[in-house]
Amino acid sequence: MDTNYFNFIENLKSNKNIDFFSYTGWSGLQVVKLLIPKSKKITNLQLDESFPHLVNKEKIFISTENNIEFKSDDMNKTLNNFDAVDIVSKNKKYEFSSLKDTFIFMISSSKSETPEGKSIYFNFKKDLEARNLWGGQIISRPYEGKELTVVLFDLKPGFKFEDKGHANEQITWLTEGEMDFYSNNKKKLLKTDIGVSIGPNHLHGGVSGGALGFDAFFPKRNEDKYKTDTNK
Repeated sequence: MDTNYFNFIENLKSNKNIDFFSYTGWSGLQVVKLLIPKSKKITNLQLDESFPHLVNKEKIFISTENNIEFKSDDMNKTLNNFDAVDIVSKNKKYEFSSLKDTFIFMISSSKSETPEGKSIYFNFKKDLEARNLWGGQIISRPYEGKELTVVLFDLKPGFKFEDKGHANEQITWLTEGEMDFYSNNKKKLLKTDIGVSIGPNHLHGGVSGGALGFDAFFPKRNEDKYKTDTNK
């Protein structure tokens, strides 16, 4: 259960006609970058076949691109930058498609419970409160799922931070910019497609060169500052 750095690009896999980059951490927390080819579909059945350990588990899908079509039994949406869908229903039928080659992130955990509820659509920037979790040089927008917490962060250049650690696994990855990062005496320059899985209660921190990215946590964070009311 040590801290580990990873590169999405070095973890390309193919299964059931799906190409994806994936990293699974020590708690079962998994972040997947799903490639959506032009005019092709990715369905829940394909995902269940490719990731059988995640069947009926909560899945949060996040778009950092534009014009991804999402269709399900009860929702039709065009996903644009920072749009997300949290799927928590068993046997939910859904699909993603696009008119261009693109990708979408999927966050889940094989060790989560099997929750039940309605699917939730939201935009990280439009629907979630901007919070000052670490001081004036970072904007954080936490989303509280049933079993997972995901935070969009925007760090200004020169911002320094340090966290004494927590029992929850944290996987951090960037979509823009870069950050000098350390955890448990392991150092790495984080940039697009390079991320880190932080070990339990490991001291970690860094210096931002200007960075935009996500923190995913499992189990979810229970502190008040991470609570949201989006999933009612």
